[in-house]
Amino acid sequence: MEKLWGGILEVLRELLPEASFRVWIKPLKYMGLKENRILIACPNQFSLEWIKENYLPLFREAIKKQKLSLDVEFLVEEETINNAIVQGELPYDPTRLLGRKLSGRFTFEEFVVGECNRLAYATCWALANKNPKSPIIYLCAGTGLGKSHLSQAVGNYILKNPGKGKICYLTAQDFTAHLVRALKQDRFDEFKEKLRKGLEILMLEEVHHFAGKDFTQQELALTLDYLYDAGKIVVFTANRPPQEIERLDDSLRSRFQAGAIVRINPPDYQTRINIIRRKAEKQGIKLKEEVIDYLAQNLRGDIRQIESAIVGLVARSSLLQEPITLSLAQELIQEITPQVPSLTKDFIIDLVCRYFKVSKEDLTSKKRQRKISFSRQVAMYLCRRFTDESLQAIGKLFNKDHATVVYAIKNINKKLSLPGPTKYQIEYLCREIEEYLQPTKPINKKEIKADTGQAVSGSTRRLKSL
Repeated sequence: MEKLWGGILEVLRELLPEASFRVWIKPLKYMGLKENRILIACPNQFSLEWIKENYLPLFREAIKKQKLSLDVEFLVEEETINNAIVQGELPYDPTRLLGRKLSGRFTFEEFVVGECNRLAYATCWALANKNPKSPIIYLCAGTGLGKSHLSQAVGNYILKNPGKGKICYLTAQDFTAHLVRALKQDRFDEFKEKLRKGLEILMLEEVHHFAGKDFTQQELALTLDYLYDAGKIVVFTANRPPQEIERLDDSLRSRFQAGAIVRINPPDYQTRINIIRRKAEKQGIKLKEEVIDYLAQNLRGDIRQIESAIVGLVARSSLLQEPITLSLAQELIQEITPQVPSLTKDFIIDLVCRYFKVSKEDLTSKKRQRKISFSRQVAMYLCRRFTDESLQAIGKLFNKDHATVVYAIKNINKKLSLPGPTKYQIEYLCREIEEYLQPTKPINKKEIKADTGQAVSGSTRRLKSL
């Protein structure tokens, strides 16, 4: 049957432009035959819909040229893997991998490192090389910022190196589903044995989904105790820190907090440029500098958005038979990016002043009281992180020199690397800015209570206590 797939690919290569074949057809995987249908896996849902809409007749023509009366069915590769896991028991294989299949794309080599994720990358790299500060890592980030990439990169690295232990990769939903199934089948002890014995590393994704599942939390806490005592590697990922996950048992929360809690921030301008270049190279194209700069300036979301934009540009260029120009990029951006409020230095300064109860005059003065000095450093850090202003321009805004801004940024980064109230205050302000930049989530000035450092957003308390 591999010969059949090879013949189909040869026909498609003849029928399509090389760029279209490389972007849309080459990533597909032949999954076998089912009844009278050829099963083909697509990397994602977007790819599946695009191929069905634009290339299905070509696939049927290619199959017909193989002198076979078969139809074609497209599947999403990730869903195919997940369904296989859900339908069976907790995978127990003589090989070293338990649970979900690791993506071969998620390696340390493929991860684009920048200021936004440097600490997370270094922490995971040390863990994979068995030289960690702590064998427990809690990666905290929004959707599409690379926490799953780094988690799987650790697993892939360990999997490629000799070792006797097994690697288990599960999501919170997987863990809960396997636990329930084991209880129903009266195989609970076997379930625990598989998770606790012989594991070299446990990777649990999206642990915020354990919220409210009391029995699951208790069993997970016991399993973690066993692994911690044995010195095993454990990697968690979540969309928020442990202290902000509601309906989480204190015993499990403390275990999540037992290791290094590392936040991955949205990519800054320079990191976005590096990501765009890397993604374009993967598509076999070289973008002009003006196109790269424009994309980096306007794609401020997650990495998946950037990747989608590159694929969209290649698709448009192929369909229109036009080179990728700045005007083509502008058309794409207008269609895929929502209108968001503009972020200015004045907005950041106003946010900091209201939060810490200081005045703008205090921030630009020579006053060196601890409260004012710290507030000024936070404002400098936020301006550097969320705007494209130079260090000199930020210094001028606060009547300080370049060296003072550099010192302020280093000091705040140091505080962010340590647990405690200061770290949570800064992270809270960062989230307020990030939410402001989401068109459906404008900031509410009444939410901030500067005296106590506490905040309430809607009906949800985002930060219980600073």
